Amino acid sequence: MLLFNTLTRRKEEFRALDPGQVTLYSCGPTVYRDVHLGNLRTFLLADWLKRVLAFLGYRVFHVKNITDVGHMRQELLERGEDKVIAAARRAGMSSREIADYYTRRFLQDEASLNILPADLFPKATEHILQCIQLIERLLKKGHAYQAAGNIYFDVGSFKEYGKLSGNLLPGLMAAVRVEADPNKKNPRDFTLWKAAEPGREMKWPSPWGEGFPGWHIECSAMSLNYLGESFDIHTGGVDNIFPHHEDELAQSEAAVGHKVVNYWVHGQHLLADGLKMAKSVGNDYTIRDLERRGFDPLAFRYLCLTVHYRSRLNFSFGALRSAQRGLSHIRRHAEERLWQEAELPSDGPGLEWLEAFTKAVSDDLAMPKALAVVWRMLHSKDMAQPLKARLLIHMDRVLGLGLESWCELAQQVPPESLEQINKRQHFRARGLFQEADRMREGIEMQGFEVRDLAQKTLLLRRSRAEWKGLPKEISSSRQVASLLGEPDRYDFTVSLVAWNNSKEILRSYRAIRQHCTGHRVQMIIVEGGSSDQSREELLEALQGDPHATLWLADHRLGEAASRNVALRSALGRLVVLMDPSLEPLGDFLGPLGCTLENPEIGLTGATGLLTKNCQEFQDAQGPEAHAITLYCMAFPRRLVGSAGWMDERFRFYRHLDLDYSFRIRELGFKAVITPGLPLRTHPHSLWESMEPEERARRSRANFYLFYRKWHHKTHLYSQLI
Repeated sequence: MLLFNTLTRRKEEFRALDPGQVTLYSCGPTVYRDVHLGNLRTFLLADWLKRVLAFLGYRVFHVKNITDVGHMRQELLERGEDKVIAAARRAGMSSREIADYYTRRFLQDEASLNILPADLFPKATEHILQCIQLIERLLKKGHAYQAAGNIYFDVGSFKEYGKLSGNLLPGLMAAVRVEADPNKKNPRDFTLWKAAEPGREMKWPSPWGEGFPGWHIECSAMSLNYLGESFDIHTGGVDNIFPHHEDELAQSEAAVGHKVVNYWVHGQHLLADGLKMAKSVGNDYTIRDLERRGFDPLAFRYLCLTVHYRSRLNFSFGALRSAQRGLSHIRRHAEERLWQEAELPSDGPGLEWLEAFTKAVSDDLAMPKALAVVWRMLHSKDMAQPLKARLLIHMDRVLGLGLESWCELAQQVPPESLEQINKRQHFRARGLFQEADRMREGIEMQGFEVRDLAQKTLLLRRSRAEWKGLPKEISSSRQVASLLGEPDRYDFTVSLVAWNNSKEILRSYRAIRQHCTGHRVQMIIVEGGSSDQSREELLEALQGDPHATLWLADHRLGEAASRNVALRSALGRLVVLMDPSLEPLGDFLGPLGCTLENPEIGLTGATGLLTKNCQEFQDAQGPEAHAITLYCMAFPRRLVGSAGWMDERFRFYRHLDLDYSFRIRELGFKAVITPGLPLRTHPHSLWESMEPEERARRSRANFYLFYRKWHHKTHLYSQLI
């Protein structure tokens, strides 16, 4: 078997320390919230590695830790913050309660993906003594030092620091982003033990006073405790390589005096909309998000099979729908029980297919190649169907799609659904085929396939996401055809973005329809996979309005992408981007149109901003402004062809208005406030729903994106102040 070893940066033949037995350690979750799909892709890597090793005849002893102290990022550790404690405070629970709750949910998520449970799930809080003992060992050997109640690892004492990540000591400072700690001898040193701040809940006694262990030392302590001073494989995501695994390697090898891990195996990022999946970006989908949309969690497992673990995988719900169909098709080959009577082949085509599959999975877990072998085998003409199915079930020991039990699960149907099938049979027998078809549609909407055979009707379990009657969804603004070249058909196009806010959207929509009857108004609402009843309420409310378009996205596209959907499908002479927190109390469109009659003005709205330095903005008194705010922003549709689509890196709404205002003004147009618009401002539901830290983080990210683009173009902001 070949494995790519991050330490040597090449594929190597795997050789177990103990022939026939493999020791495997995986970095597990930090249990302060649900793990997202990006985390789960990394855990799938460890699962496939474990399954392949077992398939090849090895016994695998697997340890996967649970980090219930909360040091998920080094900069949080340096500031003494703890995500478990923060989550507990928000939920009104103790840190232990919040950690136990999310540990249970993590194990449920792994089970739903058919991930084999590890042999041990050690918790960091139950291994504080081992952490302390390891720190004492490092102190004794001169690899650590004490300062102000903290213990730091002396990176300079370990000459091979950087050999895993390539972040070698001379250039290390460029890679470490932490706040300065005056207690350190060198900024590159990292914390092994942190003194507890006053009032901290999660703390333990130690020879250096009350405190808590660093994230890196926890993994070293648990892996050495359960797997010994030498073990075979350590897995994780590529974002663990530095600093976590680099620091773990350094402290473990410094403590024992020799190499500890033989093979370091890392999985690449899962992306969504081209960005790393993360809460701060708003694309951190969970298993429960998939289930709520009607997908079988194993469809995500199938999707991950299609891309090698060392390649980035761009997640989309369109790709997941394709994976769901692939999963259903492969399951059909296991639904008949005839395979149970077939034996595994020992020669002929069957053995050749098995050898091809084994070769693929043994080549650095080449699961896409292995899956391709499976499909070629299933479509081949050289074996009978029962033998193909028997081979498929055997290969699924590696794939992990749960095919052996599927023939039982597929036909587990609720009694009420069976009753509906019987009623449908009566309709068909009486020739009432339209009624039978309507009943079939209702049954399939619940997540079943109705298969009419010569003598009977089979009802087989499928996912709700496969129902053909689902409304059409988009996954990207690029799926919407641009109408910029079409002539104007309306006076105004008003754009609103919906996500879990149907009450706000409908308040604005109805007020516009009530107060702006003197204009031809096209309404475009982009709904982004709401988790409440917003989609259903909007579909119902907009029925019968021929001048309203409701675009349904299969996920939150982000603010700029949602606005681009509206810009692409707009047919109004003027476009008005409006925030649903505004409620029109009268005709506000007419005054906006009057302002834009001046050919020198390219942008107007209710409020504007001024800046002296492209960093600090203040409310503009008017009439001119450097930028118009997105709460109500209007411009001629024809300008979009020159200004371009909105920059979809602005997933959060903050500073998107600054960026697009500057783009229109760079064309030579003025931005002018239209005073006295009859608009009432309500609380902004998205802003109010966010934690202050989240607001600041996402606003800051958007600000830097804006600032890097525009700060050097001083002509756009050097006047008017």
